[in-house]
Amino acid sequence: MQRDRDARGGGGRQTGAITGNESEGLFTSNYAGGGGGGGGRIHRGASGGGRSDRRRGGGNVGGNGRRVGGLRGTSANLPHTRAAGGDLDGDLDMGEKKSLPGRNIRTRLTTHAISTDDDFIIFVSTSGNNIGTDSGLDSFLNRKADMKLDITNKKPSADNLTVSFKLPNVEQARAVRKLSGIKYRGAKLIIKSTGDQKIMESATRSTVPRLKSSESTLDSIRTFIRSRHNNGFLNLENMASDPTLRAASILPPGGKTSPPQIGTVLMKAASELFPDITTISLAHNRLRSMQPISSIAQFFPKLKNLSLQHNNITYLKDLEFISGPKKLTSLRELILLDNPIRERSIAKNKDDVSYRSDITKMFPSLEVLDLTAVVATKISFGLGDIAVVEKDTAALPVPIKGNFYDSPGTQAMVEEFLSSFFNLYDNNRSALEAMYDSSATFSFVADMTISNLQRLKGMRGDRWDNYVEGSRSLSRVKELDERTKRIHVGNTSIVKQGILTLPQTKHHLNDASKVCVDAWQTGGLLPAICIYIMVHGEFEEVNSKNNNSSSRPVVKSFDRSFIIAPAPPNSQASLHGWKCIIISDQLIVRHHNGSKAWEPEPDPKAPTSVAVGPSVGIVPNGAAAAAAPAAQGVQPDPLQAPMAGITPDQHAMAQELQRQTGLNYPYAVQCLAAVAWDFAAGVALVNQERPNIPADAWQPTRF
Repeated sequence: MQRDRDARGGGGRQTGAITGNESEGLFTSNYAGGGGGGGGRIHRGASGGGRSDRRRGGGNVGGNGRRVGGLRGTSANLPHTRAAGGDLDGDLDMGEKKSLPGRNIRTRLTTHAISTDDDFIIFVSTSGNNIGTDSGLDSFLNRKADMKLDITNKKPSADNLTVSFKLPNVEQARAVRKLSGIKYRGAKLIIKSTGDQKIMESATRSTVPRLKSSESTLDSIRTFIRSRHNNGFLNLENMASDPTLRAASILPPGGKTSPPQIGTVLMKAASELFPDITTISLAHNRLRSMQPISSIAQFFPKLKNLSLQHNNITYLKDLEFISGPKKLTSLRELILLDNPIRERSIAKNKDDVSYRSDITKMFPSLEVLDLTAVVATKISFGLGDIAVVEKDTAALPVPIKGNFYDSPGTQAMVEEFLSSFFNLYDNNRSALEAMYDSSATFSFVADMTISNLQRLKGMRGDRWDNYVEGSRSLSRVKELDERTKRIHVGNTSIVKQGILTLPQTKHHLNDASKVCVDAWQTGGLLPAICIYIMVHGEFEEVNSKNNNSSSRPVVKSFDRSFIIAPAPPNSQASLHGWKCIIISDQLIVRHHNGSKAWEPEPDPKAPTSVAVGPSVGIVPNGAAAAAAPAAQGVQPDPLQAPMAGITPDQHAMAQELQRQTGLNYPYAVQCLAAVAWDFAAGVALVNQERPNIPADAWQPTRF
């Protein structure tokens, strides 16, 4: 520690500066007070040892004097101040030390005190959610930030709409502050900090290099571009080894230490010098993304040929910076050979079909990809290769069908079940507890994404506050324990912790245009035969307000799948009069998207062996249509043993007659035997005698 003191007579004024803190000695204190007696100047070396140099000078003890001094060091302390007449040399015993009258010490924090190791208090708030008690916020912020966050001292506000916590350094604080505005559970987060000024200062001290915009630098860039241009072709390959750029210490785009604006400067200079450029090669530049040269689409919008061969482009998202609406719409050839994006796709899919499909979707104008012509993609659906046709005549390989049931019995059972279920779901959800098995499972997903078509129609996001808390979206919920927690097991948990937490609804199942049902019987899940049901439709949220208009009701689309089984005797379902019990229930809720997707199309070539249910809504409970067992598509029991005395071929023929007509196995064998095993004659006989065939001849529902 160094000490410089000038002392002149007592009764004077002291001023001084102490800069330091406990570890670095970097804080400042100004002090003023009465002077000390004695005279002379003292210079001392480091505290605790070293050189001591005392010089005596003239001074009047007890006279007026002024003292100016500075103290620096790791353990800087205020100097002892003696009363008037005191001796600073140390050669006089002035008696007991006395405090300085009127002494006033003021401590002031200076810019030297800014330390990136100080704690930063972060405030996170949002509207509509009790974020103060939200246990998932920490993991969400850790996932979205670009570093691990050491969150401590977390405290909610009184209204639970704001939570505060501490972060240990400016880097973590800056990473969290950048997340302000991000959506969490359907609402935007507002993130603030007590150290915003420090965060801004640390950002300005960033080590990201900047391009020196001197004339000599720009001249070097122009010289480089002239040397690489030839008749509309700009060769920007292997820029890191170019002697012109190396001599000017210019780092090319894409490097870890390259100035972020170098790509824009290069493209702008090239477009000014040679606006007729139609071909650019950026091969051998170790580019990991097109972000550093994304301005190529701005300065060369009519570019026709682009080579990115031998770079490090790994993902499709790395190309999105130069693709999209109004970007490189004239590009006809692209080369991506020797990039991980191509090699990874080929290794995964064993061919380049998926890779070429993805790239041509990003750049629709392409005619040549990787030196190979782009041709119509072939799609195989097991029905032969079907060439993709132009958009104005595009069609699915098979027409859209309406409702599907594998048998009339299934249809009657499913319609009765759905009518009862949704009636209770809309009006008395607590009563649904009896319809679920004690080991049943339920989960739901809130799909909050809006398609491009919906955006074009002007659709905005609805409110999802009441869905995001329990939504089990695997793309959003990454933690295994959280995924497990969002599967409700058992009838009590399903109703009380799952269904009752969702908004009140009103389903429109009587309107055939707003509902689509597919259902079929299946085995292997339980000892009993089950029915798998998939329902697509829409519902209104009761007493909910839309973000767009408070007067328009909130309508959402949904997909719901059930697995139901016969209700066991003496079960709650059976005691309440239900014929079936729910084993599994999965719900997906989406933005409203209408019912065009399942609107049936005419199909004059429809195969007669496929049963398609009529396009009718779910009728009220008790009014399910008593569908005649004449409908086709009934699935025979695959475990049915052949009847004694018939061949395997005859057994197979009987099962096919079962499937097409709905007869049970004994009657199918009897019918075919009556027509000498002529299958066509057997089908005709069943259709002819259908009104006269007894009820026990038909396959009963397996419930």
